[in-house]
Amino acid sequence: MSEYTPLSEDLLIMLGAYVDGELTEDERAAVEDMANKDPRIAEELEGLFALNNDLRDVFNGLLEKPVPAEIIEATKPTPAPANTNKAPLRALAASLLIGATLGAGGMWFNQASKQQLQVAAARSWLGEVAEYHQIYARQTRHLVEVPASEKDQIEKWLAKEVGVDFKVPDLEAAGWTFQGARLLVAAGKPVAQLMYTNADGAVIAICGLQNGSGTAAETELRAFGDVHMATWKSETGSFAIVGDAPEELEALAVIAAPLI
Repeated sequence: MSEYTPLSEDLLIMLGAYVDGELTEDERAAVEDMANKDPRIAEELEGLFALNNDLRDVFNGLLEKPVPAEIIEATKPTPAPANTNKAPLRALAASLLIGATLGAGGMWFNQASKQQLQVAAARSWLGEVAEYHQIYARQTRHLVEVPASEKDQIEKWLAKEVGVDFKVPDLEAAGWTFQGARLLVAAGKPVAQLMYTNADGAVIAICGLQNGSGTAAETELRAFGDVHMATWKSETGSFAIVGDAPEELEALAVIAAPLI
């Protein structure tokens, strides 16, 4: 298995500019050439386009919401007495309108920012888990922190630390033996990592953390370099089964999801 090397910050900025349509024709051609030669860059572009689409949907939904009645009421100018200079009142009304609009925009932007961070966090924690897997999959004597013989304790410990009640899935029938668990930190959150091996010594891991959105999601395949994942969500947890063979991981995710 080759090492997973993160893309440089300068390249990520350039990819973001490509997605936003801010590059020259020559620069766009250069990015497309790199994407054709490097699957990591192609995957990153795909993720950025997906993020843009998610954000567009969020903002379109916010713009379709009606302006709250109290804001409309606050922007109505107060009738001026007769023979009064109306210029100051017009200025006051304008300032109220601007303030109310900015206030409403701020509330809407905060909602959008929260959802944007949730989408970005999903990519962030999975990328970090991929890096962890590159390290731990090579371990033999130190594959886990707590051995499989303490399965009941593992379930209680990780449920308390991660904030998600779950059980250790039994994958023996599929050829994978539970070896034990670790506690990781990814995207600033505690992550449970359950480690399994097969008869050939290959390693897979089921990782999970608390699902901040509360929305379930079906199984989806992802890749970070040579590290492949099948991800899914319950209403309380976000999970990923990590390894080398995407087709097998997807099948294992179908088995593990209802058991975890």
